[in-house]
Amino acid sequence: MPLWSKGKSVLMTPDPYHTPGYCGFCPQFKFQIGETFGRTTSRLLTNPKVACSGQPVLADIGPVKGPDSQGTGETKRLAGRADVLRSRRASFGDQKLGETMVPGYTGYIPKGEHYFGDRYAENCRNAIAEFEQDQRSHQAKTTAMQRVRHIQAGRIQPTDNEKKELRCRGPLKPIKKDITPVVYGKPNEQQHSTSPYYMAQHDPQKFFMSGYTGFIPKARGLIGMSYPIITNHALNEFTSDPRHAMSRLQGALDKGEMPVIRGCIKLPRLDPNLIYPTESGLVPHYTGHIPGQKFRYGTTFGHSTRNAKRVQAGMGEPISSK
Repeated sequence: MPLWSKGKSVLMTPDPYHTPGYCGFCPQFKFQIGETFGRTTSRLLTNPKVACSGQPVLADIGPVKGPDSQGTGETKRLAGRADVLRSRRASFGDQKLGETMVPGYTGYIPKGEHYFGDRYAENCRNAIAEFEQDQRSHQAKTTAMQRVRHIQAGRIQPTDNEKKELRCRGPLKPIKKDITPVVYGKPNEQQHSTSPYYMAQHDPQKFFMSGYTGFIPKARGLIGMSYPIITNHALNEFTSDPRHAMSRLQGALDKGEMPVIRGCIKLPRLDPNLIYPTESGLVPHYTGHIPGQKFRYGTTFGHSTRNAKRVQAGMGEPISSK
């Protein structure tokens, strides 16, 4: 088969051309008919009579000879990359991430998602070298920061270059012998970080702002008022409920004090081996066997499974079927 000078078959569309599916702009394309997309774009891109910007979006994939035709810059880059990879192996010993990465490796390659369009091993080498350089840069910055901190504390003496670069020379000395600390807050200043649950009953700030999406206890049955008023009534009712531990704090809260809670309400401990509780029902979607459950209907799962074995109160034995 005859080939062009670039090693491409004459049956193929000559370069440059856009592949089918290209959605970018091509000058004069909408006025062309009768040819394939590739041949049409190739003719338009190479026709000097077609007005174009002169800066095509396509680039030659072949090697371009230029000032760096000897490859000195690329050679230096590859040599530096090889030195980084070799020093990494010498520092850490046996490394999975090295110079010779085999295609098919399923492990994670740091920064590997930023390299594509080349062989797997080449992409891995570039990614690992960049990752190692970032690690060294971070370590150098950390070391420099620690040195500056030691210089500021007066532990070490800075060099002449460091004296010129440091913005704030140390160690810092106080301008006065007797320094009075500045008080930024007042004891009686209004606190905006106090939870409404711990505010007194008469506190006008004991409410939640409109738009709060959290749960408000006792607020479900209150309607016909604005949201701040509803939450205020609900919180007052909740904190004054004698069955709740918050009621113990209400007397001290009304006096403007914040007592220390030294204990909490202890709930009865449940038997971890108990399958069928007598005081409550089972959780819905329980897939185990429940005695007599197939003969019960008309109630919820929780009600029908309460005291499923029908244990007599005070006896601790199942009720006989007789």
